[in-house]
Amino acid sequence: MSESMIGDQSYLFLNRIQDRRFDEESLRILEFSLVAMNVKTFSEVRSRLRDFMRSESVAIFSELSGEHIVAKLSVLEFFARAFALIGDIESCLAMRYEALNLREFKSSSCMWLRVSHSEWTDFAVQSMENGFPSIAGKASENALLSLKRDSLIETNSEEYSENLDAAEEVRRLRDSAASLTSSHSVQAQGAEYLRSKELRILSRQTLPTKTLDCTGSNLFREGIKKRNERMFQDRRTIQIIQELEPDSRCF
Repeated sequence: MSESMIGDQSYLFLNRIQDRRFDEESLRILEFSLVAMNVKTFSEVRSRLRDFMRSESVAIFSELSGEHIVAKLSVLEFFARAFALIGDIESCLAMRYEALNLREFKSSSCMWLRVSHSEWTDFAVQSMENGFPSIAGKASENALLSLKRDSLIETNSEEYSENLDAAEEVRRLRDSAASLTSSHSVQAQGAEYLRSKELRILSRQTLPTKTLDCTGSNLFREGIKKRNERMFQDRRTIQIIQELEPDSRCF
């Protein structure tokens, strides 16, 4: 990234990421640099920041493989917020989904990490609203599993009834996500079919065939036909003249 494209604040943010400073100050610097940017360069700079953050996140999470879960969750939250500021909603949701899954995985030994059904549901709704129905479907399934687990624990009839209502709402959300996912899949298959059809038509047009031979044969036969017609007309004309010659001698 050149200085003409990114201001000092953006460079400062990138340096802090490379120094592994995942704190509020880094997020404030990123937000300030984006707000201060002019409209002309904003789109390209944001794209470059997105690519940098995606690439850097892979290396960073590899480094964190042996760290405590609290440190991992803190970095995941930082990246989720940074991607949200950049406008990369897909990566933001990916970070939040990874954090929820990590918490759920570790909750067997640390109960305080357990993800509630409402957290899964909220994430599913957010994913749907941003156009990611497949992610919403997975989150909905996790919400239903969480509700099923809670229903086995709850003894209060009122809370049990509330869980049933929540489960019905989540099922509708899951079904909507599945319908949208299926629709997108059908559209993709249809687009692929049309592309393959166009390629087949194009290949038939470009492959060598006997069409040229047939065309030449037709032209040859047409030429003979026209020549015969001319010869017939010539003979007919001569015949008519010969028939008229006696009459012309009588004058």
